Amino acid sequence: MDDRLDTDAMPPELRLAAIVTLLSASALRGPTVAKTAALRAHLGAALADAALAPELRDALEQALAGWRAVECHPASVSVPLCPLTAPGQSLH
Repeated sequence: MDDRLDTDAMPPELRLAAIVTLLSASALRGPTVAKTAALRAHLGAALADAALAPELRDALEQALAGWRAVECHPASVSVPLCPLTAPGQSLH
C-alpha cells in the first residue's frame, strides 16, 4: 500500500499541521474513511523526508503503523462535537 500523497512538495510544517489536525478531528469526532486515508497519506509522505530527526521518524512510523490497522465502515460519519467538560470548565 502506498501511503504517500500524490501532491507536489508540501512544506514539512504544513504537513505536520495537517497530521495534527486530522488526529485531533479523529479523536474528537471519530475517524472516518476519508480522515483515515488522508492521515495515512500525510504520515507516509512525511516519512519520505530524508531530513527527519530519528525520534520524529520513529514517532511517525509508529503512528502510521497504528493507523494502517484502523478499519472504518465505508459509511462512517463524524459525530457531533460533544464537549468533554461542562461549558466554561477548564482542566489542567
